[in-house]
This record gives sequence, C-alpha cells and structure tokens, in this order.
Amino acid sequence: MCGRFTLNTTANEITRQFEVEVNEAISPRYNIAPSQQILVIQQKEVARSLLMMKWGLIPSWVKNLDSWKSNLINARVETVGEKPSFRSAFKHRPCLIPTSGFYEWSKDKQPHFFRLKDHQLFALAGLWESWSNGEDELVSCTILTTKANTEAAKVHHRMPVIIQPTDYDSWLGELNHRKQLLDALPEVDLELYPVSKKVNSPKNDTPDCIKPINSD
Repeated sequence: MCGRFTLNTTANEITRQFEVEVNEAISPRYNIAPSQQILVIQQKEVARSLLMMKWGLIPSWVKNLDSWKSNLINARVETVGEKPSFRSAFKHRPCLIPTSGFYEWSKDKQPHFFRLKDHQLFALAGLWESWSNGEDELVSCTILTTKANTEAAKVHHRMPVIIQPTDYDSWLGELNHRKQLLDALPEVDLELYPVSKKVNSPKNDTPDCIKPINSD
C-alpha cells in the first residue's frame, strides 16, 4: 500500500518536470497523510493543470458523506478496472501525483523511506473523482499500487505505481494506454532506509521524518 509520502521540491522543478503552470510557492512536506489536501496534476484538454485534492477517493455515487466510512487512499492495479469505486475514474480521470519519496512499514512496524536513487522528483499514478450533493463539491483522489519490485519487497509486498516522465502523456491519455502501462511496468531504481517512528503521527511534518535512524 501507500499510506504516507513526501513532496520536498520547488515550483520551478514541478514546472520543469511536469510541464504545468505553478502559480504559487510549494511548501515542503515530509509526512503527507490520508485525508489531507495534496497536489495533483490532471489533463485539461491540451494542457495540464495543477490543483489540490483530498487524498482518499470518494465515488460520485456516494449518497451521503456522513455515512461513507471507506478511506480509498489506494487502488490495486489488479482490480482497478473492475471495482465500482474506481472503474469510472480509471476510464476517464487519471492523474499524476508528484512526490519526492514515500514510506512503507515492515512487518515489525518499522517505517522505511523510499526514493529514487538519483533523488529526483517523480510521479505516482493516481485517479481522481468529483463528488457533489448539488450544493457542495469535493474533489478527491487515490494512488494506485502494485506488487513490490525487488528492492521494495525487502520491506513490503506492495508499492505505489511510479510513472516514468516518458509515460506521463500515456497515463493521462487514452484508457488503452493506461492499461498497457500497467501490464508492463518498468523496474524502477529505488533506495530505501529505516527512519524514525515519528512519521507514524501526521502531526510530525519535518525533515526529521526522512532522516535515517542511524544518521548522526
């Protein structure tokens, strides 16, 4: 699964990597948690746009938010095209979620931080949905997960789907292209290390969250 991630970058870097206009400064985040508002990139006709969405997808068919108890922060690639909660978003509403890294927990509850070996900004595969009761509107999203690759499997059996820059257009484009990407996800060079259990609490959102626990 993917239950926490980070975004420590600049507006210029997001513009460069994702070819999207950024109109304000990006505050560094080291412990982004479910239900919080996160930065999401979606395709708007011929251009990409950057906006904030609630992390935890709410299907459009939900009648009442007070009675909706599910927290759909992740969608499995194996069933995303079939489950009622995700299949419409998978067909029509893909998105990219920029990140600097993510966390996973081992069986002994030890958190680990994962990032690309080159420490570059990257994108997670996401889906978004718009819910409305006729008066209020809420836009939300979820992160896709897949079977862990060789490196990630040292800690957890699942990991978020990482989209390569060369595949951004394919992911944000036609459904068949998304299916093809998920059928043949490339191996990603990751590095990981254990971090403090401070990350267990969303109240802790500082650089200490990504500091190796064996670091001075």
